[in-house]
Amino acid sequence: MKNKIFFVSLLIVSQFGYSQILEETSNWIENNAGAPNSLFSNTVSYNAETNKLLLYKNYSAPFKFRKVTEIDPKDVSSISLYEANKKSGLRGILINFKNGGAKTKIYLANNKTRVTKANKVEEKQMYEFPIMAEGNLEHVKRIKIAYLNVFWQLGIPIKDGDI
Repeated sequence: MKNKIFFVSLLIVSQFGYSQILEETSNWIENNAGAPNSLFSNTVSYNAETNKLLLYKNYSAPFKFRKVTEIDPKDVSSISLYEANKKSGLRGILINFKNGGAKTKIYLANNKTRVTKANKVEEKQMYEFPIMAEGNLEHVKRIKIAYLNVFWQLGIPIKDGDI
């Protein structure tokens, strides 16, 4: 009986630690992986009920809403850097999906992530998912590491696409 209580306690503590670390990474992404002129920020969360990773683009002006892209994290093969425009210096990261791409769901929601009847859910086959980021190359590399960390925390071994 004591062993059973010990193992249940250990399981509860490990789950708390897992979600806390994932939440800290998500908070870091939201606070550090924004777009030029702070028009939007990015956030990541994991829905354990559906086993989907939710990639949010949080728009701040003129209205507060979120564009949500749901992906199955097991469909991701690697994350790499990209340069959006050589003249402007805009950079970002690409979440690359395995061969054949992945089915995603894309929809708009308010900041509480509620979907209204007015917002249609679009299902789309994607081969990569771009995430723009503001900052120099070193900062964008840190953002990429944060996204890699999200997948590693979920126990999904994905590759650094730039190695």
